[in-house]
Amino acid sequence: MIIKTIRDVLAGRSFHHVTPETSLRAAAQEMERHDVGALAVMEGGALAGILSERDLVRRGLAHGLSADEATVAQVMTRDPVTVDMDDAISDALAVKLGDAFRHLPVMEEGRVAGVLSYRDIPAEYLMMFEHFREMSEARADEAS
Repeated sequence: MIIKTIRDVLAGRSFHHVTPETSLRAAAQEMERHDVGALAVMEGGALAGILSERDLVRRGLAHGLSADEATVAQVMTRDPVTVDMDDAISDALAVKLGDAFRHLPVMEEGRVAGVLSYRDIPAEYLMMFEHFREMSEARADEAS
Protein backbone atom coordinates (compact mmCIF):
# COMPACT_ATOMS: atom_id res chain seq x y z
CA MET A 1 0.00 0.00 0.00
CA ILE A 2 1.30 3.42 -0.91
CA ILE A 3 0.95 5.83 2.00
CA LYS A 4 -0.07 9.27 0.81
CA THR A 5 -2.14 10.86 3.52
CA ILE A 6 -2.19 11.02 7.28
CA ARG A 7 -5.35 8.90 7.10
CA ASP A 8 -3.26 6.13 5.54
CA VAL A 9 -0.74 6.34 8.38
CA LEU A 10 -3.36 6.30 11.13
CA ALA A 11 -5.65 3.68 9.55
CA GLY A 12 -6.96 1.26 12.15
CA ARG A 13 -5.41 3.04 15.13
CA SER A 14 -7.24 3.79 18.32
CA PHE A 15 -7.52 7.34 19.60
CA HIS A 16 -6.14 7.80 23.13
CA HIS A 17 -6.81 10.85 25.25
CA VAL A 18 -7.07 12.24 28.77
CA THR A 19 -8.80 15.20 30.37
CA PRO A 20 -7.12 18.28 31.85
CA GLU A 21 -8.03 16.99 35.35
CA THR A 22 -6.18 13.69 34.89
CA SER A 23 -3.21 13.28 37.24
CA LEU A 24 0.25 13.13 35.75
CA ARG A 25 0.66 9.57 37.00
CA ALA A 26 -2.61 8.42 35.41
CA ALA A 27 -1.62 10.09 32.13
CA ALA A 28 1.79 8.41 32.20
CA GLN A 29 0.10 5.07 32.88
CA GLU A 30 -2.24 5.66 29.93
CA MET A 31 0.77 6.33 27.68
CA GLU A 32 2.44 3.15 28.94
CA ARG A 33 -0.72 1.05 28.53
CA HIS A 34 -1.11 2.08 24.88
CA ASP A 35 2.61 2.44 24.07
CA VAL A 36 2.24 6.04 22.89
CA GLY A 37 4.39 9.10 23.48
CA ALA A 38 1.58 11.66 23.55
CA LEU A 39 -2.11 11.95 24.30
CA ALA A 40 -4.71 14.42 23.13
CA VAL A 41 -6.19 16.40 26.01
CA MET A 42 -9.94 16.60 25.58
CA GLU A 43 -12.35 18.86 27.42
CA GLY A 44 -16.04 18.74 26.66
CA GLY A 45 -15.42 16.97 23.36
CA ALA A 46 -12.98 19.63 22.17
CA LEU A 47 -9.20 19.61 21.91
CA ALA A 48 -7.74 21.45 24.91
CA GLY A 49 -4.12 20.54 24.26
CA ILE A 50 -1.64 17.74 23.84
CA LEU A 51 0.42 16.01 26.49
CA SER A 52 3.74 14.47 25.55
CA GLU A 53 6.28 12.51 27.53
CA ARG A 54 8.49 15.56 27.26
CA ASP A 55 5.78 17.73 28.86
CA LEU A 56 5.49 15.26 31.74
CA VAL A 57 9.22 15.25 32.39
CA ARG A 58 10.26 18.84 31.66
CA ARG A 59 7.24 20.77 32.86
CA GLY A 60 6.15 18.35 35.57
CA LEU A 61 8.69 16.13 37.24
CA ALA A 62 11.69 18.40 36.62
CA HIS A 63 9.84 21.17 38.48
CA GLY A 64 9.00 18.96 41.41
CA LEU A 65 5.31 18.54 40.67
CA SER A 66 3.70 15.55 42.33
CA ALA A 67 2.77 12.82 39.86
CA ASP A 68 -0.33 12.08 41.93
CA GLU A 69 -1.44 15.63 42.76
CA ALA A 70 -0.50 17.65 39.67
CA THR A 71 -2.83 17.57 36.69
CA VAL A 72 -2.38 17.38 32.95
CA ALA A 73 -3.67 20.96 32.69
CA GLN A 74 -0.56 22.17 34.54
CA VAL A 75 1.93 20.76 32.02
CA MET A 76 0.15 20.18 28.69
CA THR A 77 0.86 22.12 25.53
CA ARG A 78 -2.13 24.36 24.89
CA ASP A 79 -3.40 25.31 21.43
CA PRO A 80 -1.26 22.76 19.57
CA VAL A 81 -0.67 22.91 15.85
CA THR A 82 -2.97 20.41 14.14
CA VAL A 83 -3.19 18.70 10.77
CA ASP A 84 -6.18 17.31 8.90
CA MET A 85 -6.78 13.60 8.44
CA ASP A 86 -6.68 13.93 4.64
CA ASP A 87 -3.56 16.12 4.51
CA ALA A 88 -0.52 14.78 2.73
CA ILE A 89 2.29 13.51 4.91
CA SER A 90 4.42 16.36 3.58
CA ASP A 91 1.94 18.82 5.12
CA ALA A 92 2.63 17.38 8.57
CA LEU A 93 6.37 17.59 7.95
CA ALA A 94 6.01 21.16 6.67
CA VAL A 95 4.46 22.28 9.99
CA LYS A 96 7.64 21.15 11.71
CA LEU A 97 6.78 17.58 12.68
CA GLY A 98 10.13 16.24 13.75
CA ASP A 99 11.66 19.69 14.24
CA ALA A 100 9.52 21.71 16.63
CA PHE A 101 6.97 18.98 17.33
CA ARG A 102 7.16 15.20 17.76
CA HIS A 103 3.37 14.74 17.86
CA LEU A 104 0.47 16.50 16.12
CA PRO A 105 -3.24 16.14 16.82
CA VAL A 106 -5.10 15.07 13.69
CA MET A 107 -8.48 16.62 12.95
CA GLU A 108 -11.36 15.28 10.90
CA GLU A 109 -14.44 17.39 10.29
CA GLY A 110 -13.59 19.66 13.22
CA ARG A 111 -13.01 16.81 15.70
CA VAL A 112 -9.83 15.18 16.94
CA ALA A 113 -9.37 11.80 15.26
CA GLY A 114 -5.92 10.83 16.46
CA VAL A 115 -2.36 11.86 17.16
CA LEU A 116 0.36 11.61 14.54
CA SER A 117 3.86 10.86 15.78
CA TYR A 118 7.07 11.62 13.95
CA ARG A 119 7.94 7.94 14.27
CA ASP A 120 4.76 7.09 12.32
CA ILE A 121 6.19 8.59 9.14
CA PRO A 122 7.85 5.99 6.91
CA ALA A 123 11.62 6.49 6.62
CA GLU A 124 11.54 6.90 2.84
CA TYR A 125 9.13 9.85 3.19
CA LEU A 126 11.40 11.48 5.75
CA MET A 127 14.39 11.07 3.47
CA MET A 128 12.53 12.52 0.47
CA PHE A 129 11.26 15.47 2.50
CA GLU A 130 14.72 16.23 3.89
CA HIS A 131 16.21 16.04 0.39
CA PHE A 132 13.51 18.40 -0.90
CA ARG A 133 14.12 20.83 1.98
CA GLU A 134 17.89 20.82 1.37
CA MET A 135 17.36 21.48 -2.35
CA SER A 136 14.95 24.33 -1.59
CA GLU A 137 17.38 25.92 0.85
CA ALA A 138 20.24 25.62 -1.68
CA ARG A 139 18.11 27.31 -4.35
CA ALA A 140 17.18 30.09 -1.93
CA ASP A 141 20.88 30.61 -1.10
CA GLU A 142 21.74 30.77 -4.81
CA ALA A 143 19.03 33.35 -5.42
CA SER A 144 20.35 35.59 -2.62
